[in-house]
Order: sequence, then structure tokens, then C-alpha cells
Amino acid sequence: MNLSITQRSPYSPSVEFVERKGAGHPDTICDRLAEELAQYIAARYLEHTGQVQPFNVDKAVLAAGSIDVGFGGGTHTKASKLVLVGKADFSFDWKPNPEELAIIFKDRLLDILPEASSDSFDVEVWLNQSSVDLATVVKSRPDNIPLANDTSFAAVSMPRSPLEEIVHQVEHHLNQTEYRRIVPIGRDIKVMGSRIDGSSRLTIASPVMADKVANRSDYEAVLTEVRDTASRLAAHILGDYVAVSVNQADEDDSAYLTITGTSAEAGDDGQVGRGNRFGGLITPYRPMSLEAAAGKNPAAHVGKTYHAVGADIAKRLLAESEIDEITIRLLSSIGHPVTEPQAVHIDVAGAHDNEQIAKVAKDCFADWQGVRDRLIAGEYELY
Repeated sequence: MNLSITQRSPYSPSVEFVERKGAGHPDTICDRLAEELAQYIAARYLEHTGQVQPFNVDKAVLAAGSIDVGFGGGTHTKASKLVLVGKADFSFDWKPNPEELAIIFKDRLLDILPEASSDSFDVEVWLNQSSVDLATVVKSRPDNIPLANDTSFAAVSMPRSPLEEIVHQVEHHLNQTEYRRIVPIGRDIKVMGSRIDGSSRLTIASPVMADKVANRSDYEAVLTEVRDTASRLAAHILGDYVAVSVNQADEDDSAYLTITGTSAEAGDDGQVGRGNRFGGLITPYRPMSLEAAAGKNPAAHVGKTYHAVGADIAKRLLAESEIDEITIRLLSSIGHPVTEPQAVHIDVAGAHDNEQIAKVAKDCFADWQGVRDRLIAGEYELY
């Protein structure tokens, strides 16, 4: 293995920005449903053919509709449309059925947005025959190890910084079903965190369910509750005051109201790969790949699998060694076994043992089948 190990100071930039697009954001919806479609297809290929056949479904667009909304409720004037697009191998006894998948994934979309009605969204699945060339990447080999389908890189950093943890936890907390049952907000919650010379701030966009607020006073009470909740949680994590703003774009004659819980109902389109990166955050101060992991083949697409391998290496080393922080960069080589990367760079803060690092990296690459199965099971946070 072409392994480079370097040592660095702990991650502590004087300025840091971190963003998370929540579960109901149009980009996150596209990532989630493209990934769930990939899990569905991969699992059935394994079941019916014994291996994950050539496919990719990492393209999706959620085209916004339109609504007429105000305090007390609203109506749809045009439905939003989700289109999931990709390639698959149709040469086996089992083959994906786009019409059936459209029904299944409309139900999954409505699971994400429980306040939405069935006529709020149209869903289509477009699948064509995958490239013949890709068959050589995942075809059966004597050792059964797929070949990397691309030359690309992955970047993984762990653990999260305090600001990253705040942004991640605040969005997850606000998006809990139990919380939203009490505080009538939609799922399209976006959290932006900033830290400048030790002063931290959160800017939150949170839609309010129009049918749950009769007037401006009711609406402002919801925003106050969201602000107070985020402030308490952030201060608990950081141990210090964190300024919080909610729905800064509001004017005296405007408010962020929603019918379905997502801005896709009225003007915000979504697309795979435009939202959270692997690990669930957008972190411009960290090394990161712009690869869209969601929807890619979990056996041979190194833009996905190498992020998972990197996460496995990082978690093991943080748990089993005295390393405090770690950044891992992995470079694949097209046409070579996924277990044989072109280069591995592991950058650590804290005491470390090079032999231990090399052994853990080798073990994690050798576990390509476990990585594949965990990706199919949804055990990595891809978006």
C-alpha cells in the first residue's frame, strides 16, 4: 500500500463556517431518496444474482411547485415533481421496474414529509441499460473483488469540531418527530454556524406549518421557541453563549410558512450532491471531496466506497490509539481492485504508531465486502 503518514497540529482555525441542510431540504431529499433507491437495487441484485451488478442512480432533481399560503393554511397551485434517474443492468431474471419504483419512492417521500398530501408531489423513476463497459468493473473475478470504476479521491476528518457538533445536533434535535409535534415546524431546517475569534453564531431557517399558526403572534411564538431551544443546546455543547437568529429573511409583511414542510413546494429546487457531504455537514475549512456519494454503486464506485473505508479507518484509530484527530485522503485507480488504492494519506494529531496505522488501513481496505453490506444497510452518514 502506498501509504503516507504525517502529523499536524489540532484543528483549530480562527474562523470557521459549518452548514447543514436538514432532512426536508430539497437537496437532502434528493440525496436520501437516490441513496435509498441504490440500497434497494443493490440488495435485490445481491439476493437474485449473488453480487451487485452494474448500476448507478446518483442523479435526481426535485422541481419546485407552487402554493398559495398564509396564516391559517394554504393550497397547492402546482405539484412539485421528483425525478430519480440512473442506469441499471436489465439482463438478469430480476430487473428493476421503474413504474413500481415510482410508487414505492413516492411513499418514501411522503414518509419524509408527513404533513404533505399525496397530490403535493409527482414522482418518476427513469432507468436505462447501464454501459457495457461498466460490466467489466463489477463482473465476477477469481477473487470476487470489484475493480474501481473511477480514479477519484475521498476525504474524511474526525472527530467533529465543537461548532460542527453544534450544527449537526441542533438540526437533528429540531427535526425530531417529538419536537415537531409540540413546535409546529416543517422538516426543511437549515443551520449555518460561524465562529470568529471565539464568538459563535447560528443562523437557522425553519419553516412554520401554516395551518398551525393563526396570526403573526402565533408565528413569532414558534420562532422564539426554536431560538431558545437552539440556544440552550448550543450552549450546552460549547459551554458558552451562542447567538442564534431564526428566519432572518422575514419582513413585516412576509413569513416563512409551509404546507408540506419543504421549500420544494414553492420555489426551491433540489438536486443530488448539492447538499451535505459525507458525514452530514458542509465544512469549507476541512479537506473534502465534492463527490456525491448518494445513489452510487456500493461495490465498485470508489467515490462512495472510499469515503466509507476512510470513516472505518478513522473510527478504529480514534478508538484504538492515542490519536486525537485524524484526516484521511484516499485516491483510487480505475481498473484496479478496490482493495488496492493508488495512494493513502493519513494526517494525524496526537501520539501515533505508524505500524498500527498501516495495519488498520490494510484491514479496512480488505473488508470491501463489509463496506458494501454496511452501505446497503445505510450504516454510514452519506449526506
